[in-house]
Amino acid sequence: MLHTAFTDLVGCDVPIQLAPMGTIATPELMAAVNRAGGMAMTGMPGAPAAVVAEALDAVGVIVAGAFGFNVVMPFLDLEVVDTAAARCRVVDFYHGAVATSLVERVHAAGALAGWQVCSVNDARAAADAGCDLLVVRGTEGGGRMHGGQSLWPLLTAVLDAVDVPVVAAGGIADGRGLAAALAAGAAGVRMGTRFVATPESGAHPEYKDAIVRAGAGDTVLTDEFRVEWPDSIVSSRVLRSAVEHAAELPDDAVTARVAMGPMTIDVPKFGVVPPTTAAEGHIAAMALYAGESAALVDLIEPAEDIIARIVRQAEGRLRSAMPS
Repeated sequence: MLHTAFTDLVGCDVPIQLAPMGTIATPELMAAVNRAGGMAMTGMPGAPAAVVAEALDAVGVIVAGAFGFNVVMPFLDLEVVDTAAARCRVVDFYHGAVATSLVERVHAAGALAGWQVCSVNDARAAADAGCDLLVVRGTEGGGRMHGGQSLWPLLTAVLDAVDVPVVAAGGIADGRGLAAALAAGAAGVRMGTRFVATPESGAHPEYKDAIVRAGAGDTVLTDEFRVEWPDSIVSSRVLRSAVEHAAELPDDAVTARVAMGPMTIDVPKFGVVPPTTAAEGHIAAMALYAGESAALVDLIEPAEDIIARIVRQAEGRLRSAMPS
């Protein structure tokens, strides 16, 4: 019942895609998502091509099936694009204007090209550029934001405007959301916040617990977490508590220190780095990226269990809506 144009295109079994959450999307989380029939994504903003190559080669050993790589446009590095396209089924782009040359570059390396869009005009541009699939992102989603429209009206408008497979993203964390997206005409969903609260994710335990505790209205779109973000569009959705805790720190405070391989970096007040298991310091004051779907997360549980339940729920909802 959940076989779609997206599953056909990328070669997975269920139309659920793991959002590319940097170091939060560990190889273990990616592997679990793929074992459950979904498709994992990752991303490494700012990392050089040699580091990306080594990391993706390691992922390829652990993760069975197709996985993808996300390029955040303010960190665009053409060598990274080439490196990812040679190793991944999908390379998609976000947070910048659609560029036909990038789509052609991905295709030349043998990968599928996608774009995460936040407007109908961007969707049309991405389709015209030759993208194989689009991710329609609404403001309900967690993390960096590049648009100002909520998911459902935007999804409807994009589906009316383009013919390529469309994946819905922003505020989806359960079977009802998946069923609604498929019923609307989407070919799948992309989820991030739900997978932060898993044993396999690289999120700090305090970060996971904060998402589990969050209720309706406990996330906020803010321009505060902008320090060291290399773009003029600085909005992101985080837990409201993160803004409140960060505001209490001195302006020159080091919020936390995060180990990254052999290096340890200082994260300033309102820095953009989220807390991983390698972070020490004021965890509650770091960028706790989370979508409105945090209100639907009440338990830290394995990614495979999450996907299995979402699939059962979605199939049940879709069957109940069919004429007898």
